[in-house]
Amino acid sequence: MDALMHEVRRMVKKLVPGGKLFLIILFIPSFVFSQEFGFKIHSSMRSPGTIYLRDVNKIFRISSSIDAVYVFRTSDEAKMYLNTLHDDKIPRISYQIGSIRIYVHELKSVNYYMNNSPLGSIGDIKSINNLVFTYANNSSWNSRSGVVGKLTKIGDTKITYWTASGYTEKGQYRGKIKSVGNKLFMYEMWTSYGEKIGIVGNLIKVGSIKINYFETDYDKGFQGNLKSIGDLKFSYFNETYNNKKANIVGKFKEQTGQDPRIIIYPFTPY
Repeated sequence: MDALMHEVRRMVKKLVPGGKLFLIILFIPSFVFSQEFGFKIHSSMRSPGTIYLRDVNKIFRISSSIDAVYVFRTSDEAKMYLNTLHDDKIPRISYQIGSIRIYVHELKSVNYYMNNSPLGSIGDIKSINNLVFTYANNSSWNSRSGVVGKLTKIGDTKITYWTASGYTEKGQYRGKIKSVGNKLFMYEMWTSYGEKIGIVGNLIKVGSIKINYFETDYDKGFQGNLKSIGDLKFSYFNETYNNKKANIVGKFKEQTGQDPRIIIYPFTPY
């Protein structure tokens, strides 16, 4: 908490000489503390590009899979990073664990799984600073879904993947993340219309955050594009005579709404 308040005061003083905005100092912590997700929108506006998910003192950076995990000393540090994405806040020591890069502030100890360990983890890092890593074993489900050796637990945070056959394979999300901690990931199931507009396998919900796409035949120029993330809405220039003449049909127009659970980071859609 002290570190967070120090950073807030620094930001306020930078914006206002003397840092006299006591209302802002009181308001910002309650706003920051409620945020669980950050989204970087893909430049095509077809889907969320990168998701930042906070689980206590850890931030998961997720694209189509988990790319990196930042392990902060406290949950307050994790919340501040989620709010700013300042590179100087990222822990400086990193290890590659499978396809995931783990970042920590200090290095006290590293342990490895030995040759009597379950297949899928032999020779891999077992723990860093007593933070234990668990890997998916070589069960038939995991093998068919391509998740053998992927992390299934980081400390107390459990990670699961969609491994059922049939509908997950046709829906293009077999092997994708199913949950991180208590946050469930849901994807658009297969339909012929969803396939036609290119949203099959797209993320439609993470935790309590719903993600919607423009789906009707009236959404010319931006059919299949992001419509909303939580209570934030995206709009595009629709098909009118003037917009067609200007060649801007389907281009990003504006973002509206507010949602204290999430942050949308600055992006360049075109």
